[in-house]
Amino acid sequence: MKTKEKVITVLRENIDWDGEIKMEHHLRNDLGIDSFGILMTINSLEDEYGIEIQDADLDGLKTVSDIVLRLEEMLPVQNF
Repeated sequence: MKTKEKVITVLRENIDWDGEIKMEHHLRNDLGIDSFGILMTINSLEDEYGIEIQDADLDGLKTVSDIVLRLEEMLPVQNF
């Protein structure tokens, strides 16, 4: 599963949102995710990928795209 699809799947599991989730959606303003919801989402992604996103990086994760890009920076290149 591509990183984008995985992030959207994890978001759907952690928030109450019935509409389409787009890369440009702001986590708080558009999707209504509170701080706890963001932490739950990040924790789920960390568990999924076996990584740790530093607390200092959390402030920079404002949109769905920010999360996807940060994960792609952290994950090794997949050669399939």
